[in-house]
Amino acid sequence: TAWDETRGDPDVLIVVLDTGVDMTHPELVDKVVSTGRDFVNDELDATDDHWHGTHVAGVAAADTGNGEGIAGVAWDCRILPGKVIDADGSGYYSWLIDGIVWAVDEGAKVINLSLGGDEDDEFLEDACKYAYDRGVVIVAASGNDGASVGYPAAFDRYVLAVAATDYNDERASFSNFGPEVDVAAPGVYILGPCPQWYVGEGYLPYLFGSGTSQATPHVAGLAALIMSVKPWLEPDDVMDIVRYTADDVNRSQSPGRDDDLGYGRINMERALVPYVLR
Repeated sequence: TAWDETRGDPDVLIVVLDTGVDMTHPELVDKVVSTGRDFVNDELDATDDHWHGTHVAGVAAADTGNGEGIAGVAWDCRILPGKVIDADGSGYYSWLIDGIVWAVDEGAKVINLSLGGDEDDEFLEDACKYAYDRGVVIVAASGNDGASVGYPAAFDRYVLAVAATDYNDERASFSNFGPEVDVAAPGVYILGPCPQWYVGEGYLPYLFGSGTSQATPHVAGLAALIMSVKPWLEPDDVMDIVRYTADDVNRSQSPGRDDDLGYGRINMERALVPYVLR
């Protein structure tokens, strides 16, 4: 069915702030809108020199119906890459802050942050507020230390914090926990794309990844889908839909919202049924 004004905008922009994206990958070549921005090397080319960002972008919005590998969550949405993590998997808050502001100014509707740090930072919180105030949904990984939720996921007012579930719909042992956790999503052995150079010639450019990093783009993709069919929704509306349609998969042990999985593991079918929020 062709998209029209009654169904919203299929080209909702997801900005993936990470290690960059392999923009030549067959899953992503037709989904990426530009070469993005590299805040690590101060360049206008956010090519992935790690693998992480490519994997995350693929889970969020890999091409669908192209006869290749996987299908991303947000099948009609577009990707803009921003590089705020270096080839060693490290970065500075200043790169992330600049990346968030840039993403908002570039027209992002959803920002995926499969990253985080241990330290609170008022300037990072200000950047998240800047995005929130301009109608952008930020989705961030809770962290992989089996400890308290990291930042920026812990900025509860402005950010959806995502935990990871395993094959048994339980909190993955590595997944951080705490009152800031909003929802959970699958995060154990998730198949996604990676750069060809990373796996070597002769191998398919895909790998299995585990972490709240892999759970987060499931939620970012869902948020983008919601915004694509209900473009008038504000960030609070989108975040509440994601939260309140989740399945309380650990209700036998912890009924209702809890610190392990928040409101539960996301349920895309329930989240995407017609809503009357206006």
